[in-house]
Amino acid sequence: MPTVFFAASPDELRVVAAAAARADTSAVLAALDTVPAGDLDPAQLIDLDLLVTGTDPAEVRETVLTPAHEGPDDAGGTVLLPVRRALGSRLAHLSDHDVDALAERWAAADGAADGGWDAYRCGQLIRSLSLLALLAGADQRELFVRFDS
Repeated sequence: MPTVFFAASPDELRVVAAAAARADTSAVLAALDTVPAGDLDPAQLIDLDLLVTGTDPAEVRETVLTPAHEGPDDAGGTVLLPVRRALGSRLAHLSDHDVDALAERWAAADGAADGGWDAYRCGQLIRSLSLLALLAGADQRELFVRFDS
Protein backbone atom coordinates (compact mmCIF):
# COMPACT_ATOMS: atom_id res chain seq x y z
CA MET A 1 0.00 0.00 0.00
CA PRO A 2 1.36 3.46 -0.81
CA THR A 3 2.63 5.97 1.72
CA VAL A 4 -0.13 8.03 3.36
CA PHE A 5 0.02 11.11 5.60
CA PHE A 6 -2.82 11.48 8.09
CA ALA A 7 -3.99 13.65 10.96
CA ALA A 8 -4.93 11.85 14.16
CA SER A 9 -5.64 12.39 17.83
CA PRO A 10 -3.89 10.05 20.30
CA ASP A 11 -7.00 7.84 20.38
CA GLU A 12 -7.22 7.75 16.60
CA LEU A 13 -3.53 6.87 16.37
CA ARG A 14 -4.09 3.87 18.66
CA VAL A 15 -6.90 2.69 16.36
CA VAL A 16 -4.65 3.10 13.29
CA ALA A 17 -1.83 1.25 15.07
CA ALA A 18 -4.17 -1.61 15.97
CA ALA A 19 -5.32 -1.80 12.36
CA ALA A 20 -1.68 -1.73 11.19
CA ALA A 21 -0.97 -4.72 13.43
CA ARG A 22 -3.67 -6.57 11.48
CA ALA A 23 -2.31 -5.18 8.19
CA ASP A 24 -5.67 -3.52 7.54
CA THR A 25 -5.34 0.28 7.78
CA SER A 26 -7.36 1.17 4.67
CA ALA A 27 -10.78 1.34 6.35
CA VAL A 28 -9.46 3.16 9.42
CA LEU A 29 -7.56 5.74 7.37
CA ALA A 30 -10.62 6.32 5.19
CA ALA A 31 -12.30 7.87 8.24
CA LEU A 32 -9.42 10.33 8.79
CA ASP A 33 -8.05 13.30 6.86
CA THR A 34 -5.33 11.84 4.64
CA VAL A 35 -2.92 12.78 1.87
CA PRO A 36 -1.64 9.95 -0.35
CA ALA A 37 2.08 10.18 -1.06
CA GLY A 38 2.66 7.24 -3.39
CA ASP A 39 6.21 5.97 -3.22
CA LEU A 40 7.58 8.64 -0.88
CA ASP A 41 10.13 7.10 1.49
CA PRO A 42 11.40 8.15 4.93
CA ALA A 43 14.57 9.67 3.45
CA GLN A 44 12.47 11.99 1.28
CA LEU A 45 10.43 13.01 4.34
CA ILE A 46 13.67 13.86 6.14
CA ASP A 47 14.82 15.90 3.12
CA LEU A 48 11.53 17.80 3.08
CA ASP A 49 11.73 18.49 6.81
CA LEU A 50 15.31 19.76 6.49
CA LEU A 51 14.39 22.04 3.57
CA VAL A 52 11.34 23.49 5.30
CA THR A 53 12.63 23.87 8.85
CA GLY A 54 16.41 24.14 8.50
CA THR A 55 16.71 22.03 11.66
CA ASP A 56 19.82 20.04 12.55
CA PRO A 57 19.82 16.89 10.38
CA ALA A 58 20.59 14.58 13.31
CA GLU A 59 17.61 15.92 15.28
CA VAL A 60 15.30 15.48 12.29
CA ARG A 61 16.48 11.91 11.63
CA GLU A 62 16.10 10.93 15.27
CA THR A 63 12.58 12.32 15.53
CA VAL A 64 11.33 11.18 12.14
CA LEU A 65 12.77 7.69 12.37
CA THR A 66 11.41 7.01 15.87
CA PRO A 67 8.19 5.16 15.09
CA ALA A 68 4.95 6.25 16.66
CA HIS A 69 3.94 2.58 16.39
CA GLU A 70 5.37 -0.46 14.60
CA GLY A 71 4.08 -3.84 13.65
CA PRO A 72 3.67 -6.27 16.56
CA ASP A 73 6.91 -8.21 15.99
CA ASP A 74 9.05 -5.39 14.53
CA ALA A 75 9.67 -7.68 11.52
CA GLY A 76 8.55 -5.12 8.99
CA GLY A 77 5.17 -4.33 7.57
CA THR A 78 3.49 -1.05 8.38
CA VAL A 79 5.41 1.65 10.23
CA LEU A 80 3.71 4.78 11.56
CA LEU A 81 6.03 7.76 11.93
CA PRO A 82 5.31 11.18 13.40
CA VAL A 83 5.64 14.30 11.30
CA ARG A 84 7.58 16.79 13.39
CA ARG A 85 5.44 19.61 14.80
CA ALA A 86 7.91 22.14 13.44
CA LEU A 87 7.39 20.80 9.92
CA GLY A 88 3.60 20.71 10.25
CA SER A 89 3.53 24.25 11.62
CA ARG A 90 5.69 25.62 8.82
CA LEU A 91 3.77 23.73 6.12
CA ALA A 92 0.50 25.20 7.40
CA HIS A 93 1.76 28.72 6.76
CA LEU A 94 3.45 28.48 3.34
CA SER A 95 2.45 30.88 0.58
CA ASP A 96 2.02 29.68 -3.01
CA HIS A 97 5.36 31.26 -3.88
CA ASP A 98 7.03 29.47 -0.95
CA VAL A 99 5.53 26.14 -2.06
CA ASP A 100 6.80 26.61 -5.63
CA ALA A 101 10.31 27.52 -4.48
CA LEU A 102 10.40 24.68 -1.98
CA ALA A 103 9.16 22.19 -4.59
CA GLU A 104 11.98 23.19 -6.95
CA ARG A 105 14.59 22.81 -4.21
CA TRP A 106 13.17 19.48 -3.01
CA ALA A 107 13.03 18.05 -6.54
CA ALA A 108 16.64 19.08 -7.12
CA ALA A 109 17.71 17.50 -3.82
CA ASP A 110 15.73 14.33 -4.63
CA GLY A 111 17.41 13.93 -8.00
CA ALA A 112 14.39 14.38 -10.28
CA ALA A 113 16.65 13.94 -13.31
CA ASP A 114 17.69 10.53 -11.94
CA GLY A 115 14.17 9.18 -11.53
CA GLY A 116 13.26 11.08 -8.35
CA TRP A 117 10.23 13.26 -7.88
CA ASP A 118 9.87 16.24 -10.22
CA ALA A 119 9.00 19.76 -9.00
CA TYR A 120 5.34 19.44 -10.02
CA ARG A 121 4.84 16.25 -8.00
CA CYS A 122 6.75 17.73 -5.04
CA GLY A 123 4.62 20.88 -5.21
CA GLN A 124 1.37 18.93 -5.28
CA LEU A 125 2.37 16.95 -2.20
CA ILE A 126 3.54 20.06 -0.33
CA ARG A 127 0.27 21.87 -1.11
CA SER A 128 -1.76 18.88 0.08
CA LEU A 129 0.34 18.56 3.23
CA SER A 130 -0.11 22.28 3.87
CA LEU A 131 -3.89 21.84 3.84
CA LEU A 132 -3.67 18.71 6.00
CA ALA A 133 -1.50 20.61 8.50
CA LEU A 134 -4.11 23.39 8.65
CA LEU A 135 -6.90 20.86 9.29
CA ALA A 136 -4.86 19.04 11.92
CA GLY A 137 -4.12 22.28 13.74
CA ALA A 138 -7.76 23.33 13.71
CA ASP A 139 -8.80 19.93 15.14
CA GLN A 140 -5.90 19.73 17.63
CA ARG A 141 -4.53 16.59 16.02
CA GLU A 142 -0.99 15.62 15.07
CA LEU A 143 0.38 14.60 11.68
CA PHE A 144 1.68 11.11 11.00
CA VAL A 145 2.79 9.13 7.99
CA ARG A 146 2.26 5.45 7.29
CA PHE A 147 4.99 3.62 5.37
CA ASP A 148 4.82 -0.03 4.39
CA SER A 149 8.19 -1.72 4.45
